Amino acid sequence: MKKLGIISHISNKGNFIVRSKKTPGFKLTVFSKDKKRLGKIHDIFGPTKKPYISVKPQYTKNSENLGNRVGETLYVSAKHEKKWGRRKRRKK
Repeated sequence: MKKLGIISHISNKGNFIVRSKKTPGFKLTVFSKDKKRLGKIHDIFGPTKKPYISVKPQYTKNSENLGNRVGETLYVSAKHEKKWGRRKRRKK
């Protein structure tokens, strides 16, 4: 796992806003320090050198507990998750 950045605040829509030093890929899975899955990367915005990353939480039932995570370091998986679905056929 690679370090993504530190949670700076929680948005009005309940997403984590993370300040990062790198630009990661979209829809990568985000983990906490203890390797618990928190959500996926939803949006990347701001300057190119130090972008802000919006992470959509996997579970939003306990929105009161999201504020306790400010200042926590988040990590991102190195690979994209495999998407299941139908393969396209090659044309002969």
